[in-house]
Amino acid sequence: MATAVSDILRMTFSFLLLMLLTLCMKAIKLEAQAGLLASDEVDALLEIATQVGKRDWNNNVDPCSNETSWVTPTSSQRPMFDNKVVCDCSFPGGVCHIVAIFLKGQDLAGNLPKSIVKLPYLKNLDLWANYLSGTIPQEWANTKLEILSVAVNNLTGPLPSYLGRITTLRYLNIQNNMFSGTVPPELGNLTNLENITLSANNLTGELPLALANLTKLKELRLSSNNFIGRIPDFIQSWKQLDKLEIQAGGFSGPIPSNISLLTGITELRISNLLGDGSEFPNMEPMEGMTYLDLSFNRLKGDLPTNYDSLLSLEKMYLTRNMLSGSIPTWIESRNTR
Repeated sequence: MATAVSDILRMTFSFLLLMLLTLCMKAIKLEAQAGLLASDEVDALLEIATQVGKRDWNNNVDPCSNETSWVTPTSSQRPMFDNKVVCDCSFPGGVCHIVAIFLKGQDLAGNLPKSIVKLPYLKNLDLWANYLSGTIPQEWANTKLEILSVAVNNLTGPLPSYLGRITTLRYLNIQNNMFSGTVPPELGNLTNLENITLSANNLTGELPLALANLTKLKELRLSSNNFIGRIPDFIQSWKQLDKLEIQAGGFSGPIPSNISLLTGITELRISNLLGDGSEFPNMEPMEGMTYLDLSFNRLKGDLPTNYDSLLSLEKMYLTRNMLSGSIPTWIESRNTR
């Protein structure tokens, strides 16, 4: 009887050991498979490399491996240089998907890549400071990008209306290109936008009323363009605005009186307005403002004396205006010009 029990125990132990080894082998196999990029996204990366002119990605190494050809971090010697493919490997089965591509300062001379539409999980695309040409591909309208920068390139043509279909966008930067024509009203569909920079292009015409829909805006930059007309009154819709920059944008004065409704502004730069000038705008409610530049606006009359609420103001620039009278006490201690 004792022998039989012993045999049963040995068989049970052997069976449990076999099960444990099997589970371990499966775990090792799953771990070996984890971290691999989906094959269709590997193909898409190869297409993107061809389209932008990227030649130093090592296609023999998995893009999610953090191997140096796929991830070259920014250095103090080249702070604007960034070569990085970012993967998210938290999906079921350990499969990875690309969520961000940074190709900043890479001397790329191709075109904006149509094939990013084949990366369905891509949220962040930064192609800052290259020599890319052409315009924004229509295929991008079908992406779910949240952050998009094509700034400092050689892009031309009008801003396409289909940009307004990327409704997931929170950040859009197209500055320092050669885009022309008017701002399409379809950009008013980007109601999740928090930051938009259109500076240093050849944009013309008036800002469309549809931009009043961008009520989540925190930062807006429109400098160095050829817009016409006045800064629109609908700026009062941007109640969350923190930074506003309109310098040499082509607009005419005066500065809208309802700018005082933007009480959350910390940095305000409005300069080089065309026209005959106007009085100093009401900014007393902007108690959190730290930086103010109203240079070259032909402002005239006396400086206001009742802005003691602007306790946070550190710097103010009023160069080339026609202001008169003595300097009020509220700006005597500031760094002013």
